[in-house]
Amino acid sequence: MWYRFSRREDDYCIECSYDGVNFSQMRVCHMWEGKGTIRFGIYACSPEESSFKAIFTDMKITECAWKAHDGQQPDKE
Repeated sequence: MWYRFSRREDDYCIECSYDGVNFSQMRVCHMWEGKGTIRFGIYACSPEESSFKAIFTDMKITECAWKAHDGQQPDKE
């Protein structure tokens, strides 16, 4: 599974992919004072006292992959 976390100013987008190529949006959020420096990390957990080994690979920090848009197109009359 691939995950992508992108940021534009104080808006954030989280996406996932099964193949690392085609991503689907999971969540978009806005943080009122989130455009400064941030710290983030990776976290995995198991429910109800079970356990597993989580392995994270290929982490990259790149330019924002969240494409800008021109907004919603106007309704046709």
